[in-house]
Amino acid sequence: MVHITQETVASFKKMFKEKYGVEYSDSEAWEATHNLLGAFDWLLKQDMKQNPHLYKKTNSDEQGGVKKYENNTQKRTYKKD
Repeated sequence: MVHITQETVASFKKMFKEKYGVEYSDSEAWEATHNLLGAFDWLLKQDMKQNPHLYKKTNSDEQGGVKKYENNTQKRTYKKD
Protein backbone atom coordinates (compact mmCIF):
# COMPACT_ATOMS: atom_id res chain seq x y z
CA MET A 1 0.00 0.00 0.00
CA VAL A 2 1.23 3.47 -0.78
CA HIS A 3 2.16 6.01 1.84
CA ILE A 4 -0.51 8.71 2.13
CA THR A 5 0.97 12.17 2.55
CA GLN A 6 -0.70 15.16 4.17
CA GLU A 7 -0.71 16.78 0.72
CA THR A 8 -2.72 13.84 -0.66
CA VAL A 9 -5.25 14.17 2.16
CA ALA A 10 -5.51 17.93 1.62
CA SER A 11 -6.01 17.40 -2.11
CA PHE A 12 -8.76 14.85 -1.42
CA LYS A 13 -10.50 17.24 0.98
CA LYS A 14 -10.32 20.09 -1.53
CA MET A 15 -11.62 17.96 -4.38
CA PHE A 16 -14.61 16.70 -2.43
CA LYS A 17 -15.48 20.16 -1.15
CA GLU A 18 -15.31 21.66 -4.66
CA LYS A 19 -17.07 18.84 -6.51
CA TYR A 20 -19.60 17.63 -3.95
CA GLY A 21 -19.80 20.32 -1.27
CA VAL A 22 -18.72 17.79 1.38
CA GLU A 23 -16.26 18.81 4.09
CA TYR A 24 -14.20 16.07 5.72
CA SER A 25 -12.11 16.27 8.86
CA ASP A 26 -8.44 15.27 8.44
CA SER A 27 -9.08 11.83 9.92
CA GLU A 28 -12.16 11.24 7.73
CA ALA A 29 -10.26 12.38 4.65
CA TRP A 30 -7.30 10.13 5.51
CA GLU A 31 -9.60 7.13 5.95
CA ALA A 32 -11.48 7.83 2.71
CA THR A 33 -8.20 8.32 0.82
CA HIS A 34 -6.79 5.11 2.32
CA ASN A 35 -9.91 3.17 1.32
CA LEU A 36 -9.95 4.59 -2.20
CA LEU A 37 -6.26 3.91 -2.82
CA GLY A 38 -6.65 0.45 -1.26
CA ALA A 39 -9.46 -0.37 -3.67
CA PHE A 40 -7.38 0.69 -6.67
CA ASP A 41 -4.37 -1.22 -5.33
CA TRP A 42 -6.52 -4.35 -5.07
CA LEU A 43 -7.92 -3.83 -8.58
CA LEU A 44 -4.42 -3.42 -10.02
CA LYS A 45 -3.20 -6.60 -8.29
CA GLN A 46 -6.18 -8.55 -9.63
CA ASP A 47 -5.54 -7.25 -13.14
CA MET A 48 -1.86 -8.18 -12.84
CA LYS A 49 -2.84 -11.73 -11.85
CA GLN A 50 -5.38 -12.10 -14.65
CA ASN A 51 -3.31 -10.36 -17.33
CA PRO A 52 0.36 -10.88 -16.50
CA HIS A 53 1.27 -10.54 -20.17
CA LEU A 54 0.34 -6.84 -19.97
CA TYR A 55 2.98 -6.14 -17.31
CA LYS A 56 6.72 -6.61 -17.27
CA LYS A 57 9.10 -6.37 -14.34
CA THR A 58 11.40 -3.36 -14.53
CA ASN A 59 13.58 -4.27 -11.54
CA SER A 60 14.04 -7.13 -9.11
CA ASP A 61 14.03 -7.75 -5.38
CA GLU A 62 17.80 -7.38 -5.31
CA GLN A 63 17.36 -3.69 -6.09
CA GLY A 64 15.94 -2.44 -2.83
CA GLY A 65 13.29 -5.08 -2.35
CA VAL A 66 10.81 -3.20 -4.51
CA LYS A 67 9.12 -4.68 -7.52
CA LYS A 68 7.99 -2.18 -10.09
CA TYR A 69 5.84 -3.03 -13.03
CA GLU A 70 5.42 -1.25 -16.28
CA ASN A 71 2.06 -1.55 -17.97
CA ASN A 72 2.40 -2.72 -21.54
CA THR A 73 -1.06 -1.51 -22.40
CA GLN A 74 -2.43 -3.00 -25.51
CA LYS A 75 -5.55 -1.72 -27.18
CA ARG A 76 -8.39 -3.94 -26.09
CA THR A 77 -11.39 -4.27 -28.32
CA TYR A 78 -14.75 -5.47 -27.20
CA LYS A 79 -17.49 -6.83 -29.39
CA LYS A 80 -20.99 -5.51 -28.95
CA ASP A 81 -23.62 -8.17 -28.50
